[in-house]
Parts: sequence; C-alpha cells; structure tokens
Amino acid sequence: MPSLADQLALSRNRPAGFDYMRIVLASTIICLHSANVTLGLGRALEIQSTLRIGIAMILALFFALSGFLVTASLLRCRSLISFLGLRVLRIGPALAVETTLSAVIIGSLFTELPLAQYLADPKFHAYFLNIVGDIHYELPGVFLHNPLPDVVNAQLWTVPYELWCYVILALLAVATICFNRVAYLVFLVIAQIGLVGYDLYRWDEVPIQLRPHLLVFCFLAGVGFYLWRDKVPFNRTVCLLALVLCAAGMATGRGDALAPVPAAYVACYLGLMNPRRSWIVSSGDYSYGLYLYGFVIQQCIAAFGPPVQHWYLNILISLPLAFGIAIASWHLVEKHALRLRAAVERLEAAMLSRISILGFRRRGEQTERQAVVQPGAINPVRSIVLSGR
Repeated sequence: MPSLADQLALSRNRPAGFDYMRIVLASTIICLHSANVTLGLGRALEIQSTLRIGIAMILALFFALSGFLVTASLLRCRSLISFLGLRVLRIGPALAVETTLSAVIIGSLFTELPLAQYLADPKFHAYFLNIVGDIHYELPGVFLHNPLPDVVNAQLWTVPYELWCYVILALLAVATICFNRVAYLVFLVIAQIGLVGYDLYRWDEVPIQLRPHLLVFCFLAGVGFYLWRDKVPFNRTVCLLALVLCAAGMATGRGDALAPVPAAYVACYLGLMNPRRSWIVSSGDYSYGLYLYGFVIQQCIAAFGPPVQHWYLNILISLPLAFGIAIASWHLVEKHALRLRAAVERLEAAMLSRISILGFRRRGEQTERQAVVQPGAINPVRSIVLSGR
C-alpha cells in the first residue's frame, strides 16, 4: 500500500490537489457568505445549521492542509528566521493592501458620514490594526443598512488563529518536538485527550464552525501527518472511513474534538491527489486573494439594495469579481512579495554568521580563562591564530 510520502514523491513534492483544494474551499466560503450578506446573520445561521457537517469541514480542511504544507516549509528552512520571515511575506503584504483598500477606497465610497468625519473617526484608524492581526470588522458609517450591518471583513476572524498556528509550530521547533516525530505523536495524543476532556466539560451551545482551538488542532494534526508521511497509507478506503468519523463527530457538535485528526487525513488524501493542472492553478495561487476580498465585495453588492439582495445573485456577481481581484492581487502584490525570499535568506545567513562568530569568541574567552587558571594548558584558540590556520 502506498504511503503519503510515496504519493508526494510521484508529484515531485508539488501535487496539484492542494492547489485545487484551496481554490474550491475559498470559493465555497464565498458561496456560504452569500446567505449572511443577503439574509442577515440570524436567518443565515438558521438555514446553515442543517448543513453543519459540510460547513464545519471547510475550515477544518483549510487548517489541516496548511499544517501539512507549512511543516514542509519549516523543514526546508535553515532556521526560524527564514520560516517566520516567509510566513510574514505570504500573509502580510496582501493583507496590508486589502486592509488599506477597504478602509480608503471602499470605506470612502460607502460611508454615510462626511468624508472628513470618516477619516477622523477612531474606528477608521483602528481598522488598520488588521494588518498585524488585531482584527476590527467595522468602518464608521459603512454598510449600516445592509442585511448584515456594519461588518466589512467578517472572514478575517480566522487570521489570528492562523498566526497562532505558526507561533505554536515555531515553539515546538525550538523545543525540538517537531523534529522528533515520536515526541510529536506523544504531544498530539496528550493534546487530543485534553481537548476531549475540555469539550465534554463544556456543554454549551454548539457553533456552526469548529471552535478556534479545534481549528488549531486541525493544523497540528496536519503537521503530524507530514512528519509520519512515510508510515501513513494513501488509501481511498481510509479516506472514506475518515469522512464517516468526521460526520459522526460533527453531526451534533458534541464529538467535534474527535474530528480534527480524521479531517486532517481527508485533507492530506485529497491534497496529494495529482490531477492535471489547468491555468487556474498553474498561473498562480489565487485562494488567498479570494479569501481576503470575497466578503467585502459581497457586502458592496448587497449595499445596492433589495433588487440584488438574493443569495444566488450575490454569488453570480461577487464570485467572478473576487476571482478577478484575486488574480490581480497575486500578480501585483503576493508574487512580488514572495520574491523577497532571497533577501530573507541573506538576512538569515548574516544573522546566523554573527551568532556563530559570537559563539566562537565566547568559547575562545572561556579557553583563555581556563589557561590562566591552568598556566601549563595549551590555548587552542591562540595556537590556531599564531600558526596562521
């Protein structure tokens, strides 16, 4: 039976399945948000509650595939300097541009306040904190009469938890846990037991999505599957079984804590499939742009009033617009930001070299002190210098 590693090798570590998954999941989120922006949050949740399993799976798959792919990036990096630097380059520039465009262009066009008052409002200034992951959803006087009022970028609620995933993975790297897959498996088992106990203790209302801590665990489960990729089978029957386990856990929400691991396997299985690449995945990664711009575009359309406040019209209009802006975002912002990778690696090399030199000097000073205490001892640092080596 082939393993995940075998399937990964067949695609030369670049399977098309993950690219298609990201596009499909981002587009599905836009379709789901069409109910929120045209019917209002209460009515939308009432309808979506009947689709709870599918809706909960979407973000679970997103976080799990992120964990699998980001771990590969971590293991390719020389240090956390380049790892965290590359994460910043992937998320930060596009988020900064989207935040700025939403505040300056969209806000100015749709606010009901005088422009000078809008620009002076503290909510306008606070909105730019989205760039650093401190999420603010409102702009002054914007979308006040939409079915979902006041909200400009509801989808950004996942950004802080994605950042937490990177921080936790970096801490696990510092502790060397994610470089020892047995230790990481023990960590996952302990975390799984703790989450099951925590969710059993909290018998509160079940949300439509997985709770944020479970989304983070989906990410960590994806990390685990990458570390054990040579031992985990790539098997359709196992994938179907994992889907059944996810459905059983998510059906009522009481078994959500048991869903992340099978959901992560489903993400890995689907992502490692390698269908033929079409232009939509070979020309760029447009999923992040869809995620960033989809909701604000939908709110802009809903702001034109009842004639267009139908979920199907919202999808038909907003999805092509979101694709167009996502393509522009990739080619004008994201692609160019990723080209700064070489600069990050140069900075990493300089910092590691500096650390190495300082470490060598400290060892030399320690040897000097030992030579003073023991006059007859040979000072290796001085002997190297004097011998010209």
